[in-house]
Amino acid sequence: MKKVNKYNGISSKKILVILFIVFFLFLLSIALLSKEPPKGNPLMVLAEDYTQYELPSENQKIIFPQAHWPHRGFRHEWWYLTANLSTESGQRFATQWTLFRTAINDQHWYFAHAALADTTVHLAEFRDGREELGNVELINFPFTALIDDWSWRSSAQLLPAQLTYGSAKYGLAGGMADDPDFPLTNWQVNLFLADANPFYLQGVNGFSKKHPSKDIASYYYSQPFISVKGDILWQGERSSVTGTAWFDREWGSKMLAPEQKGWDWFSLRLTKDRALMIYRIRSEKNDFLYGSVMDSSGDIKILATKDIRLKSQAMVQGNYPQAFTLEVQPLGINLMIKIVNDQQVMRFGIEYFEGMVTFSGSHKGEGFVEMTGYH
Repeated sequence: MKKVNKYNGISSKKILVILFIVFFLFLLSIALLSKEPPKGNPLMVLAEDYTQYELPSENQKIIFPQAHWPHRGFRHEWWYLTANLSTESGQRFATQWTLFRTAINDQHWYFAHAALADTTVHLAEFRDGREELGNVELINFPFTALIDDWSWRSSAQLLPAQLTYGSAKYGLAGGMADDPDFPLTNWQVNLFLADANPFYLQGVNGFSKKHPSKDIASYYYSQPFISVKGDILWQGERSSVTGTAWFDREWGSKMLAPEQKGWDWFSLRLTKDRALMIYRIRSEKNDFLYGSVMDSSGDIKILATKDIRLKSQAMVQGNYPQAFTLEVQPLGINLMIKIVNDQQVMRFGIEYFEGMVTFSGSHKGEGFVEMTGYH
């Protein structure tokens, strides 16, 4: 019997064809509407100049809960969550859920990326759509973000929340698709995110500069101390997990300068109550570094370029660094950071690495690194 989707009796195959056409038209619209379509580095879409979008201002105060809501006057924004998890038996996992919005004139396109990985295997999925197509819905309060079968459902402003995402081949009701590769390619994440406060404003009260001299910036805040619990489906087995999540929120209209080719972002938990964020924007001229140290008490210390020394080590697996040395001189932090699973590469349009790391030295722990612009 042919499988029929619940929406208007349309077959799953036809829906996939329709989604492919929509996605192709979106990519075509980027090529047609961009002043100068990016050549070589696809990240240059973040360096384009447009006059119809708002720009961040250092004088504009970030107000909650409005900061959690979509900011459609800006060209780019994202809601970003990473988490280090472990099962009752001690098996380690890393997971990512990200919702991106990009404006093309008066049209707003949403893309969601998600992944689950252990120390050797990495599985990833994506979703895309528009609110006008009926497969995307964002609600300000209680904060809700829905894209196809993935959902972030809060009972309040942003947290606490229930977060659900994964492979389309395994339904929440427990039904398995007729897939000969099952269970190796099917995965699911269901997490409860506990309430956490405050939200930490990066840069100058949330105004985050991306260049040492040019007027390029975003609004940026974080919450690195979110307790999580839930369950995952992994290689045919469902396991309970607990851990800590890191939420980042950023929006703006121009995020890079033409000479800037990518970035390395680190989220490291130095202790249970202290977290370190380091951001390096790599450039053909001079790299721009900044960061912060956040305490669970609510204190934040902003770090400048002069405070940070970051060096990449061995380059393998698509030229991504496999290790880093990091020194934050004013705080006596000296770390050796190592990639745990070199397969954690996301290849959905713009390729980037997003995965778990461990570190040792003055502190010992785990976290995440994101690397863009290498491939």
